Amino acid sequence: MSSSHPLQEKTWIGTAVSQGVAHAVVHVLKDHFDEPDEDTIEPGTEAHQMERLHAALAVTAREIEALQRVMAGEHGSSESEIFETHLLILQDSTILKQTEKTVREQQVCVDWAYYKLMCKHMDALRGLSDTYLRERFLDVKDVTHRVMRHLRGELLDHPMFDEPVIVVAHDLTPSDTVQLDRSKVLGFALETGSAVSHAAIIARSLALPAVVRLHGICEDLHSGDTVLLDGEGGLLIQNPSAETLARYRLREEQAERREDVFQMERHQPSLTRCGTAICVGANAEFIEEMKIVADSGAEEVGLFRTEFLHLENPDATEDQLATAYGKVIKSQAPKRVVFRTLDLGGDKVDERLSVDPEPNPFLGWRGIRLSLGRLDLFKRQLRALLRAAVHGRVGIMFPMVSGVQEVLEAKAVLNDCADELTAEGIDVPDEIEIGAMIEIPSAALTADLIAAEVDFLSLGTNDLTQYTIAVDRLNDRVAKLYQTTHPAVLRLISMSVKAARTAGIRVGMCGEMASDLALTPLMIGLGLNELSVATTQIARVKYAVRRLEVQECEALAQAVQACSCPTEIRALSRAVADRNYPELFE
Repeated sequence: MSSSHPLQEKTWIGTAVSQGVAHAVVHVLKDHFDEPDEDTIEPGTEAHQMERLHAALAVTAREIEALQRVMAGEHGSSESEIFETHLLILQDSTILKQTEKTVREQQVCVDWAYYKLMCKHMDALRGLSDTYLRERFLDVKDVTHRVMRHLRGELLDHPMFDEPVIVVAHDLTPSDTVQLDRSKVLGFALETGSAVSHAAIIARSLALPAVVRLHGICEDLHSGDTVLLDGEGGLLIQNPSAETLARYRLREEQAERREDVFQMERHQPSLTRCGTAICVGANAEFIEEMKIVADSGAEEVGLFRTEFLHLENPDATEDQLATAYGKVIKSQAPKRVVFRTLDLGGDKVDERLSVDPEPNPFLGWRGIRLSLGRLDLFKRQLRALLRAAVHGRVGIMFPMVSGVQEVLEAKAVLNDCADELTAEGIDVPDEIEIGAMIEIPSAALTADLIAAEVDFLSLGTNDLTQYTIAVDRLNDRVAKLYQTTHPAVLRLISMSVKAARTAGIRVGMCGEMASDLALTPLMIGLGLNELSVATTQIARVKYAVRRLEVQECEALAQAVQACSCPTEIRALSRAVADRNYPELFE
């Protein structure tokens, strides 16, 4: 990948996970701090340099104090004392004075001055024979790591970019995403990930191009490099030539003309050719998405992922949450909004709630387990949702339930919250629907028991597939084994649909499988009549639904029961799709 000419065009080939094209400079997020360059500064800008350092120190202090409060609450004051050392390092006036002296006398940027000074302290501590003092090296290293990343603008609550950027990273966690100034992000280019990783899901929700598995880009690219990101072809092109840009402009114009055809009827009801209604809703996670959702043709918000609002502001009060949820509901009224309660854990980590690392977080304290283990957090959210529900139609569903007992416990907490609010003179609507997500095999196998206790079921196929086949959906080595058309997955889906129908309740799908146009015939054939998808796919899914016959789809579902090969099952469904809406695959 090396090049002797700085403007030579270079291309990386990865996996396309969200369509679109973006042309901009990159901002590289790294999970470690590199030695900063010894950049010189203009005379008279010394004060500005020190302001940057003070800002980074202040936000680092708030970060550490928050960790300290959580540690003190869970383990007692003795366990939280380690953070006192970190705060003392941050507040060391000698370090500040020496850094300022270096900046003024050597006319260098504060990043380099602070880093070099802290490295001297680390080297001194690392060489000591005293065990206690030698371990303080780790404290200084941790503090330095945090401050340097804040100086680079990578961990600030909402890092601002001077211009719109394409974010380049090894990986992008939900926690990383909520800290970005998303109004300035034009796309994501990642070294790892998959079509069902959270970065890909968020990119599709925000209608941004994204490409994953672009190996080596974090080392070869630097913030400020110009690239073109192709979210359809799975390409990242550094220093695109004039010819390349012209070719992409022509391609975009052609794609826009094709897309206009699908978008024309996006606000019309979604009915099959035989007149069966298929509700096509939107998946969302940010308040700023609501305008996009309202214009997308979505018939409801079938999944609002509340954990992203939590990660944006973990200290939000009940009043603040009620206001935020109310904005979402009012923006979509009179359409229904289904809120998923906090699905923290796994790769959506609030570090203050999980100070001790889990050996297997996807099988650990996440979803409804975490909520039931932190009733203060759970009740705050439920009370806020109940208060916000006065503004429109609301559904509340519980994630990661493994059986009916968790549903009963969660409902009991919800009822307690409703009783408390009523006693306080606050109105609580009676018509709120309660649902459960089916995303663990044990939940699908006992869907009949769960269906008897809720108003609706929603299939989360990302995790259902992952747990059924025992395949980490974020692991490159086994990614090819992640197949949503595996017979075991389809049997669990069918079982869940039948349980819901028997109980006389609604059943839908909000996993990424619902957005897969090649599988739309199979989903309808299995009995699903509610599909919640990324906003970018709503017009296309509705277009596909209008060209299908339920009888043909049911015949397909019957035929695949005899198939043992996931690839063959997908091919059979794709064949039905190709016969009815080939233009969607052009």
